[in-house]
Amino acid sequence: MVLSMTGFASKTVICNLLDGSKVNVLINVKTLNSRFFETTCKLSYPINHLETKLISLLKAKLLRGHTYITMHIVNPEILHGNITPSVSTIQGYMNAIDQIKKTVSVEGALSVSDLLRLPNVFETTQKEIDKNFEKQLIQEVEQLADKVVNTREQEGSTLKKDLEERFTLMKKEMTAIEKSSKQLMQNKKQEITQMLQELEANEEETFDSRKNALYISLDKMDIHEEIVRFKSHLENITNQISSSTKEKGKRLDFTLQELAREINTLSSRCSDAGITSQAINIKVELEKAREQTQNIV
Repeated sequence: MVLSMTGFASKTVICNLLDGSKVNVLINVKTLNSRFFETTCKLSYPINHLETKLISLLKAKLLRGHTYITMHIVNPEILHGNITPSVSTIQGYMNAIDQIKKTVSVEGALSVSDLLRLPNVFETTQKEIDKNFEKQLIQEVEQLADKVVNTREQEGSTLKKDLEERFTLMKKEMTAIEKSSKQLMQNKKQEITQMLQELEANEEETFDSRKNALYISLDKMDIHEEIVRFKSHLENITNQISSSTKEKGKRLDFTLQELAREINTLSSRCSDAGITSQAINIKVELEKAREQTQNIV
């Protein structure tokens, strides 16, 4: 199973308070790719204390990626309690007005209508958020997280299919490179054998040094080890993508780096134009695969 790091789910839920009133809460959960698990929470003030619980829940469900969660109370006035006068604030205003009158000899009385125009003369209490309300919200977020996982699975299956096609193309190109390499090495060995026979027949004094140089040049052309390692890494990554492990993005990325290292070494050691062209084709597929892997959990 392959999971994408991209997913989205949204829902408006109706939660009941103890007094029977209903609160509408709009919840959005969105995930994007990221190296680690990260969260950005935007919660309405009365429920922002749930942030820690929500982060723990989402981390357990979503594993990796940048998760954005928004919980907005659509009708916040439902949570408003009784409106009471702020006696201390009003008394402060009265004291200040008395002081003004004494200081600058201003006359006049303060009416109720004047008092109502002053800021913060009333206090509004908030209804208590009960445990049942919190529990309902957390359950809804958990269900949305499951929906996000489902969308991740759907996109992940598409990513898996694309990667498998890339790996098949790489395997095909590497098989062609292996065949060309064997023929190239055979031709080179025949060429070196003929050159050694000519040098030995001429009894040149530099025969030993030139023979060593020819064998070294042959060894430098030998890409058998790189081919074996590349095929081994390719088989390994094919098994990884089909494994039941949920988190596999980083492992796939590291294995792709190993594949890139082997194909770079191979192309630098072999100067054959045909093999170089095939190696470039593999590099192109590797780059496409790495781009896709960046979005896998």
